[in-house]
Amino acid sequence: MKEWGSSVAWGYARQTDTEHALPEDTDKILETAPVPLGRDEVVGDAFPDFPDGPGARDAVWFEACAYSDMWVSEALNRGVGHFVVNAIGTPDQKARWWDPIIATGGKTGFGLSEPGIGSDTSHLSTTAVRDGDSWVINGSKMFCSLGALAEYIVVFARVAGDTTSSGIKAFVVERGHPGFTVVKANEDKLGLHCWTTSQLAFDDVVVPQEHLLGWRPDTDTGAIGGLNAGLAGLNDNRPNVSNQSIGVASAALDVTTALLRERRLGFAPHKWSTISDELDRMAWALDRGRQLNIAAQWLKDNGIHNRTQVSVAKSFGPVNADRVIRRCMQLLGPDGTSTELLLEKWYRDVKILDIFEGTGQIMRVLVGRSLMGRSAASS
Repeated sequence: MKEWGSSVAWGYARQTDTEHALPEDTDKILETAPVPLGRDEVVGDAFPDFPDGPGARDAVWFEACAYSDMWVSEALNRGVGHFVVNAIGTPDQKARWWDPIIATGGKTGFGLSEPGIGSDTSHLSTTAVRDGDSWVINGSKMFCSLGALAEYIVVFARVAGDTTSSGIKAFVVERGHPGFTVVKANEDKLGLHCWTTSQLAFDDVVVPQEHLLGWRPDTDTGAIGGLNAGLAGLNDNRPNVSNQSIGVASAALDVTTALLRERRLGFAPHKWSTISDELDRMAWALDRGRQLNIAAQWLKDNGIHNRTQVSVAKSFGPVNADRVIRRCMQLLGPDGTSTELLLEKWYRDVKILDIFEGTGQIMRVLVGRSLMGRSAASS
């Protein structure tokens, strides 16, 4: 996979960055990979000695695809909305909106972020008003992954009149639903230019009662879980994002190591010893992030509560990947920031990965609260 990534996939990375889109012949390019790019196939054929288990497969799959560049990850991306369905949906809802995505590899969207609120979901302004056996949704969302392509969006909206966090519920809005509009298919952002993150509008979108995730006929207006329960569904994907950051940084480290070794004769022995040691320590840091990701995945595989471990993994992986790529750029001097190499692109990409699925700062707050209590972490 690494050889294919560096010799084939990297050749399209700059194009996807400048054109803000996947290559037109994406499917044909992916077919040239040495193994089928399904999670099980990548691990079984390309990494036969890798630890067994679904979590380990996820870890190596996400890292391997990201090493080949994040455009490959986007081409294979399903989104994260279905994780919320799985976390708080009823059996009937899972059968309707989770099972088909897993079976066919369809795409789902996650509608939480709104203009002007950042990560502070307490100010979420999209509303849902009960109208008989239906809900009427009004509001706007931004940076919705795969929003313009998804089969459905999981939209977080505040039930009118309820100002608490439990008043924020998750609704399924399917593609093409009346009143649902894609305002901008792919928003401008620092990195991950080819990743579809969309601005969406919901104008009097009427959805049936059963589109409220967690709703059961015997609970009437109630639904199992609110915002926190819905966000808990992201636990399944946060280690994957961290794995992606490890893959991107590993690519940058491999490029840097190869170039510096070509220039080795230009360094005094003591200088090369320092550089070589630094390269080793960066590789160690990435491996440490890799192990944290696998540990979080292992807990999930075994049905063990893993919110803290997931937060540790997500807070460690992207931020250290950022440091590794930045240091690689510094070691290469002017070449490190040149568009002749991909390091500056990968650096912008990994910055976004630190934000996706909960920022590194939020993850560190969650870790602090789990260790020392809520008041200690917020002081």
